[in-house]
Amino acid sequence: MSNLSHEEVVQELNRLFAEEVEAALRYLHLSYSVRGTDYVVVGPVLKQGLRETLQHAEVLAHKIRALGSVPRLTLDISLPPEASDGKEALQMALTVEEAALEAYQDTLRRVEGDIPLEEFIRSQIVTEAEHVAELKQLLVE
Repeated sequence: MSNLSHEEVVQELNRLFAEEVEAALRYLHLSYSVRGTDYVVVGPVLKQGLRETLQHAEVLAHKIRALGSVPRLTLDISLPPEASDGKEALQMALTVEEAALEAYQDTLRRVEGDIPLEEFIRSQIVTEAEHVAELKQLLVE
């Protein structure tokens, strides 16, 4: 079992939950900020990112409920009303995915010793690392 108390584990999962919900909001915003022909190519990538981050948030909310708690969501986000081109949007999406990857890696260090939770977090790290790699590949010129 990890050195974290039950409440601290829930707190960590809530932090990840908020990270994923914020990422989903950023993807939603980005998907409508791309203009012109870039939207045809980049729009579907951003919409897929939105769906995946919402799925991650749902899985985290389920984990929090399974621990006997109710998910807590605290957000501090502001999204500017500015258009972006496809490359800018993909770069912003990469930043979002890298932040999520870092958050999961940080949580993994904190829950060390809780094997089921470690395995769950590791699977999320694999998924986030794949997203980062995919976005980096799209950004290669």
